Amino acid sequence: MTKRIRFHPEEDKLDEFYKKFESNYDTAITELLVLTNQRVGGGYKEHGMIVPSLRFVASVNLETGELSQERGLLQWIIPDDTREGWGFDFEQFQIYRIRVRKHKKLKEYYLLLDILEENVSDPQLNPIKEHVSTPVTIEDGTLGTFLLEREYSWFVGAADWRGTKCNVYLMTDEEDGETAEKAYAHFQTLYQDREVWDDKFRQFSADELLELANDWYEYSDDDFDVEIPIQRDEFLRRLSIASIEIDDEGSMTVYYDADEMFTDHAIVIYAKIDGTISSASIIG
Repeated sequence: MTKRIRFHPEEDKLDEFYKKFESNYDTAITELLVLTNQRVGGGYKEHGMIVPSLRFVASVNLETGELSQERGLLQWIIPDDTREGWGFDFEQFQIYRIRVRKHKKLKEYYLLLDILEENVSDPQLNPIKEHVSTPVTIEDGTLGTFLLEREYSWFVGAADWRGTKCNVYLMTDEEDGETAEKAYAHFQTLYQDREVWDDKFRQFSADELLELANDWYEYSDDDFDVEIPIQRDEFLRRLSIASIEIDDEGSMTVYYDADEMFTDHAIVIYAKIDGTISSASIIG
């Protein structure tokens, strides 16, 4: 049984924020079957309330029996100070019967009111559930296996990057797609020249961030009470690649661990497969 916390805004005192939020939705209540694309992973906070959200793959309107294979979004509100979890719990790639109110402008956006039934079987949604539950992979004899994570529209795998394990994320050719041929081809090009690229990433990071690293770095010698700055070669040596994200256009987001030169912050670099690097900054 999926644990969930019932929250009925209509039974609580409606504050200004909730009134404004719910005004975006029709007052009519509809029952839907939805096939989820993910578990609830978070929400945004505003005026002491949390607004979690959940994406779904397809839905059936139980009043009309109509199947929609357009992706959709559920949102709801819970009080932040008394919350446990995210208000409602959903499992990935499961069918739920729910009560909702439809968004006035955004298609397939709904305000979730309640979960009425879980682990539902439905003749229209079952084949879609079987399809999206089936793993999709890219197999490479050198780079290994990349597995499609549908909720993020990317394939994820790992590669040896000059002796360091590097997580690799290949964005799908289209949103909610099942192929990543373009990103995969770009990554193959990148990987063939990884030594050159790695040096470029490190040198660019040093150009942009070495001075900042020394602003963060303080060291007091017991005898001389002097600051010892981080030298460029030390900065370069202490960088360790963590992950690479690459999309169908060859745009890359590259993360390096900075070995606590910026406390627990990492370095993020934005570049393109044509050789240009646009920025390097700290993140986290």
